[in-house]
Amino acid sequence: MSTVDTLAISPCCNPELTLEEALAAYAPLGFTQFEAFTTWAKSALDITADPDAYARLAARHGFRFTSFHLPPVDDDVDASLARAVNAARFAKAVGARIVLFKATSRRLYIGAAGPFLDAIEGLGLTPVLQNHYGTPISSLEDFREVLAGIGDARMKTLLEVGQFHAAGVSWRAGYELLGTSVALVHIKDQIGRQSVPYGRGEIDLPGLFAQLRADGYTGDYVVEMEVADRENTLRYLAEAVVYLREQCLEGR
Repeated sequence: MSTVDTLAISPCCNPELTLEEALAAYAPLGFTQFEAFTTWAKSALDITADPDAYARLAARHGFRFTSFHLPPVDDDVDASLARAVNAARFAKAVGARIVLFKATSRRLYIGAAGPFLDAIEGLGLTPVLQNHYGTPISSLEDFREVLAGIGDARMKTLLEVGQFHAAGVSWRAGYELLGTSVALVHIKDQIGRQSVPYGRGEIDLPGLFAQLRADGYTGDYVVEMEVADRENTLRYLAEAVVYLREQCLEGR
C-alpha cells in the first residue's frame, strides 16, 4: 500500500502497543507520520530520555514525529509551565512541528498561554489548542472564551472532529469558529460518542476534506480510532486508509 503523506496516525488507536510495536504495525498500512503522546499510551515518549534515540527509532520504521501532546499546565503554574516548555523543546528535538498546548482549566489556558508562547518563540514550533469532550475546552463557548482570553495570533487551533461530534457540535460549526487559525485536524468517524470504522458513521468526512481543501488547508490529518471491538483496529485502519484515499483525498 502506498503512503498517504498528509495522514498521521494517533497512538489512541492502539494504546496497548509500545512505540516500536506501534510503528511496526502502522508502517505496512502506509503511514509515515506519528503523533506523539507523553502519557497514557504505552507508546508515550519520555521527555527525560534521549530525543535522538526516539528520532532514530522512528526513522528505522520510515516514520517521523509530526505533532506532540504536551503535559498540561496545572495549579502549580511555575513548575507545570516549565515542564510544558521543556516538553516543547523535546518535541522540537524529535522533529515535531506542532505541539498541543494544554491546561487543566480555562483560567490556566488563558493565564499561561502568553508566557508559554514567549518561552517557545524562535523554536519554529506551531502551538495549537485542542477541544476534547469532558475537558475545559469541550464546547464552542469554551473555545470562544479561551481564544478571546488569550488574544494572541501565535496560538493556533486544532479542529478536533470526533470530540466536537461527541459534544454535539458539527465539524462545520467548529470550523466556522476556528477558521484560519486551524493548523492541525484530528479525524474520526462516530455514531454518537462511539468511534466506528471510517465510512460507517455520522461524520461527513468527504465534506470536511473538500471544505478544507477549498480553503487552502495544507496541514496534516491525524487518524484516530477507538472502536468497541479493539481487536479489529488494525484491519479497520487499513480500510480507513483506502476510504480516505478514495473518498477524501481526491485532488490533493
